[in-house]
Amino acid sequence: MKKLITAVFALVLFNCDNTENYKNITGEWTCSEWITESTGNDRCNNNVHFSFKDDKTYTSIIDTQEQSGVYKIANGLLYSTPKGKLEIGVEIKTLNKDTLQFIMSRFGEKEILTLLKKD
Repeated sequence: MKKLITAVFALVLFNCDNTENYKNITGEWTCSEWITESTGNDRCNNNVHFSFKDDKTYTSIIDTQEQSGVYKIANGLLYSTPKGKLEIGVEIKTLNKDTLQFIMSRFGEKEILTLLKKD
């Protein structure tokens, strides 16, 4: 019985955490910095924008490439599925009301993308 109560409590905490994450991610985001860890280069150049909506759809512009699709947050990861493509997962390092930070890997290089919420 004690294990059941613990499991239910953990599930409630997990759902509350995801509710807060969904609340925080909703809105318009723009790139603050995009650092490739091995070189220290900043790839941001004001060319990355995301819009996450309450209905769990998103749009993004990275360089000149525009995408839209659906997203979900689970186990500390943001999963996005662009229309007609496979699901992509990135680790969420920080997510609060004004900062969203991902840890990503492109071509085996660790990258940290920091986005700031637009007012």
